[in-house]
Amino acid sequence: FEQWLRRYPQVILKSERFANWHDWNCKPESLLLALRERPDAQALWIDSDMVVTRDPRAIMDHVPPAVLILPQEPTSQPNQGSECRTTAWGWPVGTRHPFTFNGSILRVSTRHIRLLERWRELQASPEYVAVHKLPFDQRPQHLLSDQDIMTGMLGSAEFADHQVHMLPHGKDVIHCGGALGFSLNERLQGLVRPLPTFLHAIGAKPWVLMGSASPASGRGERFRRLLQEVSPYVAYVRRYRNMVEEDVAWMDFKTLPGTILRATGLGHWALRGMPITAAATLWRAVRGS
Repeated sequence: FEQWLRRYPQVILKSERFANWHDWNCKPESLLLALRERPDAQALWIDSDMVVTRDPRAIMDHVPPAVLILPQEPTSQPNQGSECRTTAWGWPVGTRHPFTFNGSILRVSTRHIRLLERWRELQASPEYVAVHKLPFDQRPQHLLSDQDIMTGMLGSAEFADHQVHMLPHGKDVIHCGGALGFSLNERLQGLVRPLPTFLHAIGAKPWVLMGSASPASGRGERFRRLLQEVSPYVAYVRRYRNMVEEDVAWMDFKTLPGTILRATGLGHWALRGMPITAAATLWRAVRGS
């Protein structure tokens, strides 16, 4: 990776390793490091399973540095909003955010140092560390991941003075995962909108699901592969196939249902996969009734 990165002199590799931090829980430490080195600047976290389709400053520079920028979690996810997470920590509610924030993108400035330090402290708490040894489906909602902590914090009285600019799902970002992650309404709106700035391979990764080492599996796994096969993420990243210098056979993974869905979608990023989302939306409505 370091050798490959030398081809891009505009990129500076910071090789510091943070003790006692694991997977995505390194975000506050990374952002604090960036702000300490450049206190006059802003810091932007972007998850490594994300592609950027255009210069993100076009949707961020109009937002003052004192305002935190976070993307919206897919609205199909349960337990939306900050209040249930804030109260689960035992904190008084200061602001009721109706949507859950996703942690894949985060723009901060020195205005947010106290928030980042508190976030780091909570991620190091014995309660959070112990829960993260459990499978996802066994964790309490407010301890599910770092983004649930952040959502709860932003709804608390302690950080009620923090303004938040949300990047709307379907408009500025798409979390490409699940049949309902990119909703039917968002797909319809996408017919008159440009491709969002951020595409996120949330959840199961296409290079794993559709990779050569992926084991044969049952119906559920085949369905997950189909969702990735027709996702906007996979369609977009094909343009980088000659740059990554790795096995990218997963980008060309094809099945007959996927080929039909791409053909009926006329190659449009919002139409490919729409029949699956429409069927899933109808199924949820029927089950709900």
